[in-house]
Amino acid sequence: MTTTHSDSEAGYRFGSHEVDAVLRARPEKRYAYFVNRVADWEEVWGLRNADGWVMSATDAGQQVAPFWPFRAFAERAAVGRWSNTWPERIALHAFLERWLPGLAGDGRRVCVLPDEHGQGATVEPATLKADIEEERERLE
Repeated sequence: MTTTHSDSEAGYRFGSHEVDAVLRARPEKRYAYFVNRVADWEEVWGLRNADGWVMSATDAGQQVAPFWPFRAFAERAAVGRWSNTWPERIALHAFLERWLPGLAGDGRRVCVLPDEHGQGATVEPATLKADIEEERERLE
Protein backbone atom coordinates (compact mmCIF):
# COMPACT_ATOMS: atom_id res chain seq x y z
CA MET A 1 0.00 0.00 0.00
CA THR A 2 1.29 3.45 -0.89
CA THR A 3 0.33 6.39 1.26
CA THR A 4 0.97 10.08 1.45
CA HIS A 5 2.27 11.11 4.85
CA SER A 6 1.58 14.86 4.79
CA ASP A 7 0.38 17.65 2.54
CA SER A 8 3.94 18.79 1.85
CA GLU A 9 4.82 15.25 0.78
CA ALA A 10 1.91 15.06 -1.66
CA GLY A 11 4.28 14.53 -4.57
CA TYR A 12 6.39 11.91 -2.79
CA ARG A 13 4.53 8.73 -2.05
CA PHE A 14 5.95 5.89 -0.01
CA GLY A 15 4.70 3.11 2.15
CA SER A 16 5.69 2.06 5.62
CA HIS A 17 8.07 -0.49 4.04
CA GLU A 18 10.34 2.37 2.91
CA VAL A 19 10.35 3.89 6.39
CA ASP A 20 11.21 0.48 7.87
CA ALA A 21 13.97 -0.15 5.32
CA VAL A 22 15.56 3.25 5.84
CA LEU A 23 15.46 2.94 9.63
CA ARG A 24 17.12 -0.50 9.43
CA ALA A 25 19.98 0.93 7.36
CA ARG A 26 23.29 1.90 8.92
CA PRO A 27 23.59 5.52 10.09
CA GLU A 28 25.84 6.45 7.12
CA LYS A 29 23.16 5.27 4.67
CA ARG A 30 20.46 7.13 6.59
CA TYR A 31 22.62 10.25 6.47
CA ALA A 32 22.90 10.03 2.66
CA TYR A 33 19.13 9.43 2.40
CA PHE A 34 18.45 12.45 4.64
CA VAL A 35 20.74 14.78 2.68
CA ASN A 36 19.21 13.73 -0.64
CA ARG A 37 15.61 13.99 0.51
CA VAL A 38 15.86 17.33 2.30
CA ALA A 39 17.79 18.85 -0.60
CA ASP A 40 15.09 17.66 -2.99
CA TRP A 41 11.97 18.40 -0.90
CA GLU A 42 13.35 21.51 0.86
CA GLU A 43 12.07 20.69 4.31
CA VAL A 44 13.27 19.12 7.54
CA TRP A 45 11.22 17.72 10.41
CA GLY A 46 11.88 17.98 14.13
CA LEU A 47 9.97 16.99 17.25
CA ARG A 48 8.66 19.45 19.78
CA ASN A 49 6.46 19.58 22.83
CA ALA A 50 5.03 22.32 25.02
CA ASP A 51 8.54 23.14 26.30
CA GLY A 52 10.14 23.47 22.85
CA TRP A 53 12.20 21.36 20.48
CA VAL A 54 13.55 18.02 21.66
CA MET A 55 17.23 17.51 22.25
CA SER A 56 19.19 14.39 22.95
CA ALA A 57 22.75 13.67 24.05
CA THR A 58 25.60 11.50 22.86
CA ASP A 59 27.14 8.89 25.15
CA ALA A 60 29.78 11.52 25.91
CA GLY A 61 27.07 13.95 27.06
CA GLN A 62 27.20 16.38 24.11
CA GLN A 63 23.79 17.83 23.21
CA VAL A 64 22.44 16.95 19.78
CA ALA A 65 19.35 18.06 17.90
CA PRO A 66 17.57 15.24 16.02
CA PHE A 67 16.05 15.81 12.57
CA TRP A 68 14.22 13.72 9.97
CA PRO A 69 13.50 14.20 6.23
CA PHE A 70 9.76 13.47 6.36
CA ARG A 71 6.96 13.59 8.91
CA ALA A 72 6.58 9.78 8.85
CA PHE A 73 10.10 9.31 10.25
CA ALA A 74 9.60 11.91 12.98
CA GLU A 75 6.26 10.33 13.92
CA ARG A 76 7.97 6.95 14.23
CA ALA A 77 10.48 8.48 16.67
CA ALA A 78 7.78 10.08 18.86
CA VAL A 79 7.74 7.16 21.31
CA GLY A 80 9.22 6.43 24.72
CA ARG A 81 10.93 9.53 26.10
CA TRP A 82 9.53 11.53 23.15
CA SER A 83 5.95 10.21 23.37
CA ASN A 84 4.67 13.65 24.40
CA THR A 85 6.01 15.30 21.22
CA TRP A 86 4.71 16.02 17.76
CA PRO A 87 6.45 16.47 14.39
CA GLU A 88 6.91 19.98 13.09
CA ARG A 89 8.14 21.08 9.67
CA ILE A 90 11.12 23.41 9.24
CA ALA A 91 11.66 25.05 5.85
CA LEU A 92 15.06 24.13 4.45
CA HIS A 93 16.08 27.77 4.01
CA ALA A 94 15.47 28.44 7.72
CA PHE A 95 17.24 25.22 8.65
CA LEU A 96 20.36 26.13 6.65
CA GLU A 97 20.48 29.83 7.49
CA ARG A 98 19.27 29.93 11.09
CA TRP A 99 19.05 26.51 12.70
CA LEU A 100 22.41 25.03 11.77
CA PRO A 101 24.44 28.18 12.53
CA GLY A 102 22.54 28.55 15.82
CA LEU A 103 23.25 24.97 16.82
CA ALA A 104 26.92 25.42 15.94
CA GLY A 105 27.06 28.63 17.98
CA ASP A 106 25.59 26.76 20.96
CA GLY A 107 28.19 24.00 20.62
CA ARG A 108 25.59 21.40 19.66
CA ARG A 109 25.72 18.73 16.99
CA VAL A 110 22.99 17.26 14.80
CA CYS A 111 21.69 13.69 14.93
CA VAL A 112 20.46 12.83 11.45
CA LEU A 113 17.48 10.50 11.06
CA PRO A 114 17.72 8.79 14.43
CA ASP A 115 15.77 5.57 14.80
CA GLU A 116 13.30 4.86 17.62
CA HIS A 117 16.28 4.14 19.91
CA GLY A 118 17.81 7.57 19.20
CA GLN A 119 20.66 6.15 17.13
CA GLY A 120 21.67 8.11 14.03
CA ALA A 121 24.60 9.78 12.34
CA THR A 122 25.89 12.60 14.55
CA VAL A 123 27.61 15.42 12.67
CA GLU A 124 28.71 19.01 13.06
CA PRO A 125 26.09 21.50 11.81
CA ALA A 126 28.58 23.01 9.32
CA THR A 127 29.23 19.57 7.79
CA LEU A 128 25.53 18.92 7.33
CA LYS A 129 24.98 22.37 5.84
CA ALA A 130 27.80 21.88 3.33
CA ASP A 131 26.54 18.41 2.35
CA ILE A 132 22.97 19.64 1.81
CA GLU A 133 24.14 22.64 -0.22
CA GLU A 134 26.32 20.39 -2.37
CA GLU A 135 23.40 18.04 -2.95
CA ARG A 136 21.12 20.96 -3.87
CA GLU A 137 23.64 22.08 -6.49
CA ARG A 138 23.85 18.55 -7.85
CA LEU A 139 20.06 18.34 -8.15
CA GLU A 140 19.70 21.65 -10.04
